[in-house]
Amino acid sequence: MTPRTKASDPYGLFHLSLNMRPGEDVLKTEWLNMGYWRDTNIFPDACQALALKLIQTAQCKEQGKVLDVGHGTGESLILLLTHPSIPCLSHLTGITSIPLHHKRSLERVKRIDSLGTTVSLHVGDAVHQETNTTTHPLSSSSPTRFDTILALDCAYHFKTREAFLTQSFERLEGGGRIALADICFATAPPITWKARIIQGFLKLMSKENAISIDKYEACLKCIGFVDVIVEDISMDVFPGFVGFLRQRGPGWWIFGTIIYWYYIAGVRFVLASGSRPK
Repeated sequence: MTPRTKASDPYGLFHLSLNMRPGEDVLKTEWLNMGYWRDTNIFPDACQALALKLIQTAQCKEQGKVLDVGHGTGESLILLLTHPSIPCLSHLTGITSIPLHHKRSLERVKRIDSLGTTVSLHVGDAVHQETNTTTHPLSSSSPTRFDTILALDCAYHFKTREAFLTQSFERLEGGGRIALADICFATAPPITWKARIIQGFLKLMSKENAISIDKYEACLKCIGFVDVIVEDISMDVFPGFVGFLRQRGPGWWIFGTIIYWYYIAGVRFVLASGSRPK
């Protein structure tokens, strides 16, 4: 969802300024997603609403084991540990590819009472590579299977999303569920000159991840997921997010306009979910 700072660190801490509420001078949240804007025009509220909608879609279980992938600087982890609408978890595992985000998440989670939840945070790519020597939650040798896997506004970056979905399927318990707030296309990805320029400038996703809603659903089913749902929530995401960015000065106005171009070129924001058969 963001401009790149350098190839190895696409996010940094720029998002902290977006979380400042109007009229306040104390930073209270560190959200990093496009938000669900149906009932708000405040960025952190919209981001939390999207996270809660994703968690509701995932059907988290009491005393369940949850993997949160691409958790930024830890706001979604804190939400999972503290929000009254979310069942108490036995285990919460997180992974992010950005060392700075990993370190900040560790520091933030240590400050809260996890109420008996065992928390384990990792730094690394979302997709496990067999050459990795460090522990990875999606490794075939990992001792933990999960009841829920969450990917909040990040899976379109993965290399590749299909590999991540396949590994996630193998690490879910029977009856466990994956849920992703993700980006795809309304139909087959466009090949117009405008779409190619936009794609080349922002590098939103690799060509392997640029699939249609129908193909996304088919991919989940082909891997083995059942009860598959891919819900288009674009109208409650893109207009609100673009409108928010365009109020924040020239640089953000340009970035918001690029996001809008993506939208009119056929990009859609979806909630995708499916279960591993029992």
